[in-house]
Amino acid sequence: MPTIEELVGKLKEIQLGLKRNLADLQQKLATLYSEPKLLMSLENAKIEAESRANNLEAEVEKLREELKTIKDLLGSNTEKK
Repeated sequence: MPTIEELVGKLKEIQLGLKRNLADLQQKLATLYSEPKLLMSLENAKIEAESRANNLEAEVEKLREELKTIKDLLGSNTEKK
């Protein structure tokens, strides 16, 4: 079983790692905000991805409706035979 000193040491290591991660994230955010072209590029990519997702959802809905129609027609044809 670890001692309290060992646990405290482990917590300090974790805290140091978290501080490094925070500093890295802050640096990356600063870089991102200092590069307007990069920020705009990311924003444009997000808008384009959302548009594509909406278009795909609409296409899937249309295909579902077409499939239902085909199933209905096939069902009607098999009932008449």
